[in-house]
Amino acid sequence: MTILAVPTFIILFLHSFGENKFEIPVMNPSSPDCQSNVLDSVHRIPPFKFISQDGKEVTEKDFEGKVYIVDFFFTRCPDICPTMTSELVRVQEAFKDFPDVRILSHSVDPLYDSVAILKEYAQKFKANTQIWTFVTGDKGAIYNMARCGYFISARENTSPISVDFVHSDKVVLIDKEKRIRGYYSGTNRKEIDRLITEVQILLQEYK
Repeated sequence: MTILAVPTFIILFLHSFGENKFEIPVMNPSSPDCQSNVLDSVHRIPPFKFISQDGKEVTEKDFEGKVYIVDFFFTRCPDICPTMTSELVRVQEAFKDFPDVRILSHSVDPLYDSVAILKEYAQKFKANTQIWTFVTGDKGAIYNMARCGYFISARENTSPISVDFVHSDKVVLIDKEKRIRGYYSGTNRKEIDRLITEVQILLQEYK
């Protein structure tokens, strides 16, 4: 409750003066290696099709009219993934009563991370799958979505002495128009606190 109450009080206090306005910037990344998906000169998240922990097809249409938070992980990840997922549990708790907020986690190890494995992982972290969706699917499509949809890294690691996959620790904030509004370190508690605050500010834009 404290996480939500303090930034909300600050936002409402400053808003009461009329002159002050908080805004989360619209980010517009691009890459010459990616097919453009631009509307009104701004990058938008392209269409996608994956499979959820419940074995259901998940597409961009399931996130229409939603603010959503994105990350990439894999269930066998020995280091940053458990921390990232635990931090996203905090995000889930902060917005459990906000129907316009969702979380979308993509496995970068889809050959291992089957529907059943994802479901078990979601249960392990007590994820509310009405809010939080874990997806698997075509490996190339997942990697391309990371690289050209959200502009973060996700790939197989060719090093024989390391883990099998490399992925960013970044968590990405997407608005209702499918625009990128922020990047946050998923392993840094203060960064996730900032994400929670900025989601609140973003929701105010839609009121």
